[in-house]
Amino acid sequence: KDRFDAIVVAEMSAKTIMNGYAEGIVPGEYAGGIEQDGLDNLKQFVKDGGTLVALGNASAFAIDAFDLPVKNVVAGLKDLEFFCGGSILRTEVRSAENPLVFGLPDQPAAFFARSGAFETERGFDGSVLLTYPKDESPLLSGYILHPEKIQGKIASLEARVGKGRIVITGFRPQWRGQTHGMYKLLFNAL
Repeated sequence: KDRFDAIVVAEMSAKTIMNGYAEGIVPGEYAGGIEQDGLDNLKQFVKDGGTLVALGNASAFAIDAFDLPVKNVVAGLKDLEFFCGGSILRTEVRSAENPLVFGLPDQPAAFFARSGAFETERGFDGSVLLTYPKDESPLLSGYILHPEKIQGKIASLEARVGKGRIVITGFRPQWRGQTHGMYKLLFNAL
């Protein structure tokens, strides 16, 4: 906590975060993951007031590791049930007073590529930052199959844990194909 205010976990699976890649697949200095000691340290960091930012599929890691009352509503769906492999979607700012969405328009566009969409469950402590439109398809450009699966669902949220917080964004706001305005969401979280 003395060295960092925020830690960003970019797009990767929970398994990769925890175990990493074996030496030989990547250079030795990059082999391995955070393992249990790293997870324990990360939990303490957040509880003591740090900010964890989980982007894209790393959101599943944060939800599971911190036992957050949040559900990814598209996790486990087959492609015929829901598919959005790389499209521009409309989101809606839900907590305009929250500094995490400062500078975003009321309906910012986001690049969604096999991303997450969430619902909060009982016991959630935090703020919903962005949602997908409830009454219409969020599609602005590209293709989406069964948009109703994410209509009205959460695109980004902030969960309070101890003295800290976890910012979860189902899409990747730092990705090279992301809409430029959405970079503000990441920079504000930092």
